[in-house]
Amino acid sequence: MSKRASLFLQVAVAPVAVFFFFYGLMKAKAFLAPLLLAVFLALLMTPLTRRLERMGMRRVLATSTSTLLVLVVSVTFVLVVFYQVKGFTGDWEEIRYRMDGKLEELSAYLVERTPLDEEQVSGYRLDLGLLTLAEGRAGQGINLMMSLFGFLTQCLIVIVYVFLFIHYRQRFKHFILKFFPEEEQAKIGEIIVRASDICRQYLAGKLLLMVFLAILYFIGLWASGLENAFLISLLAAALSIIPVVGNFIGYLVAMAVSLLSDGGTGTLIGITLTFALAQIIDTYILQPIVLGDKVDVHPVFIILSVVLGYFVWGIMGLVLAVPLFGMLAVICRYVPALQPFGFLFSRNNRGKGI
Repeated sequence: MSKRASLFLQVAVAPVAVFFFFYGLMKAKAFLAPLLLAVFLALLMTPLTRRLERMGMRRVLATSTSTLLVLVVSVTFVLVVFYQVKGFTGDWEEIRYRMDGKLEELSAYLVERTPLDEEQVSGYRLDLGLLTLAEGRAGQGINLMMSLFGFLTQCLIVIVYVFLFIHYRQRFKHFILKFFPEEEQAKIGEIIVRASDICRQYLAGKLLLMVFLAILYFIGLWASGLENAFLISLLAAALSIIPVVGNFIGYLVAMAVSLLSDGGTGTLIGITLTFALAQIIDTYILQPIVLGDKVDVHPVFIILSVVLGYFVWGIMGLVLAVPLFGMLAVICRYVPALQPFGFLFSRNNRGKGI
């Protein structure tokens, strides 16, 4: 086969291979997403496990302690959110009453300012009301129980994975090294360490930033008079783990809650100032101190990875996209054959080998 024919075949096959690769990832989400989340959590807890082992604790006990810490933090967060949501749902009837008033205002606006007539707008509102009623009554208890059971099952699977990955971390590392000749294993081992450090430092930094943001949001939203300020602060801080768009979504949620609870103009201004000031502090003070340049990825590819992660795995893809792409960028920078991609992905235009 000539070089031109070979090149043509590669160009023709590559898009097909990429399509089926991502299609396979989408179909395998239920299996791969918890697995990959557990890998990242295990990387996050490995330094603590090593420290406990150096203090004389047996490996199984050190691993169990780190895994238990993950479980306690996760359960605590879920319980806090649960009790806040429970208090929020206690006011649901009043919120629905206010929502009806907002819908009346919106309907009048649409009839007056758009080509829609009153019958069409009423039809849309009827569909929305029936949908809300159906979702609220038909099988609500069964659906809730099934969702809760599925969530708890996924959590249990992730915790088991975390324990196994931490406990057998050396075995997995040696497994990867055995694919390479002995003279290259030291170099490959360094790449693994650097990629793991990128992921670990990024996740640890983002978790710390979420705590700072939650405090900033709560102070500002509480001072603004927003109802359920604590719950909205937790939600907005959790959404900040999604790069680029997470903070904006949190702002929209806070504004929507204020509008539905008849928040005044002062509350809306306070929410806007809170999120604007928090973003300035986060971008120019907290991130340089906490994160620094942990993930050396160009902003263009951060956005692309987030969008692609969402289309492949939804919310889980949004959360995992940046650390995963950061690890990929490290591998590209230190593997000679992939260094052009490492140069392309890097924010600092580095493409050097080890």
